[in-house]
Amino acid sequence: MFKRTMALGLAVVMMLSVFTGCGINDLGYLNLARELSKLKQFQFENNTSFEISEEAADDNYSVSLELSGEADIEDLDSIYMNLDLDFSINGLKTAGPINFVIDQNKVYVSKNLVLEMLTFDDMLNDEEESSEVIEDIYSNSLKDVEYIMLADLEEYYDVDYKENYDAMQEDAFNYITAAFKGFDSKVITKISGGYSMKLTPQSTVEFIKRLVSYMSDNRERVFDETVKYVEKLYSSTSLEDMTEEEKEELIAELKDSRQDFYDFLDEAELMLEQDILSEYEAMVDGSQIKQDIYKSGSSYVEDSYAKIVYEGIEFINLSSKTTVTPAAVTKKSVEGGFITAEELEGIYSRTENRLNPAQTMSIQWYSNDYDTQIDITRKNGKTDWDSQPYTIVDNRVYLPLRYIGETFGEEVYWDNDARKAYVLRGDLRIDMTGIIVDSRTMVKVRDFEKLGYKINYTQDGTWSTAVIEKQSH
Repeated sequence: MFKRTMALGLAVVMMLSVFTGCGINDLGYLNLARELSKLKQFQFENNTSFEISEEAADDNYSVSLELSGEADIEDLDSIYMNLDLDFSINGLKTAGPINFVIDQNKVYVSKNLVLEMLTFDDMLNDEEESSEVIEDIYSNSLKDVEYIMLADLEEYYDVDYKENYDAMQEDAFNYITAAFKGFDSKVITKISGGYSMKLTPQSTVEFIKRLVSYMSDNRERVFDETVKYVEKLYSSTSLEDMTEEEKEELIAELKDSRQDFYDFLDEAELMLEQDILSEYEAMVDGSQIKQDIYKSGSSYVEDSYAKIVYEGIEFINLSSKTTVTPAAVTKKSVEGGFITAEELEGIYSRTENRLNPAQTMSIQWYSNDYDTQIDITRKNGKTDWDSQPYTIVDNRVYLPLRYIGETFGEEVYWDNDARKAYVLRGDLRIDMTGIIVDSRTMVKVRDFEKLGYKINYTQDGTWSTAVIEKQSH
């Protein structure tokens, strides 16, 4: 089964790799794309607009994006990018550009994104966001910061490149020209200064048929060249979670999948002879994808257009133009303070609990689950969903005090000397007894009555529900 999966995956990789083949126009397209890919420092602009129909998104959307910036990709292990984004949805526009920066493998966004989220929230969400919460965060919690760190790529991206970008591009180009020598995609034409690629359902089906036929006729060379290319890919990268021995095992598995790959090609040819794609071709009749790439002075321009039609209904209509110009780039580090997205999430939660606390909380759980399901109704009527851990001791359910208390707007503290949690209301201290589980204070459901809450607890077999309702105090 694994070998067959490898063979299928290998076929998909190759089909994607030879989206442009090795005919005269295909080689010209590849060479121009390779020329563009050799740029290490450049400025870029992009204008994209697209229409999404109600059938695709439950409403009609008209979206426009304007993007401009600069990039330095000399070091693949630490790419630099600085760009500004303006966009509009159904005529509603951003008040100003949102700045994104990638530097030292960290992704930052300017804090005005927070206000822009509020601007578009009514349109994109069914429930109204609390403007009071957002404005409080922006004016107070974010007053001394300029950026929010969205991600540290090193936590997700564990690949180190041993070779430079040029060498990897050459490897890919050499693979395509060697494995698919003589294959003509017939979807690329010459235009002034460059090339145009156009796909319709009909031309896509014909392309797939030609590609499968070519791969079947040249299966040995295609397979061997692909294995050599994959070996080069592995040798040019270091994967944190994969040893050299594991790489060798995967390569060995790949080499052993030759017959499975051949069988897959035979099956694919047989299915194509039965014209199995005609049904799908009819479903998306009227769809089109077109991309022009050409040079204009020292710049490279890419014009793209796509229309997706399904069963006679136009779902998406997109047009995009990107201009890339070689230019020296000076890296600019993020200036001013910043907070992480996780810290912002915590700030939002605390601010909302303070300004728009919960009024009722319904907590449900099965006795053999690890977490509860929590439905929250807030002061302004907004509803939230969450999950939290629970524990059972002596047939009594214990729930997290801090989470529940703070969601209701309570001030929860920990007395380290007394080893006890408590709630503070003005000068009134209300001690909460409970147990400590994973450094978290858990209290019995009925203990929330100490805070004046109304508790309604029901149990039906292994399914339990506790409703905590805030009373005036």
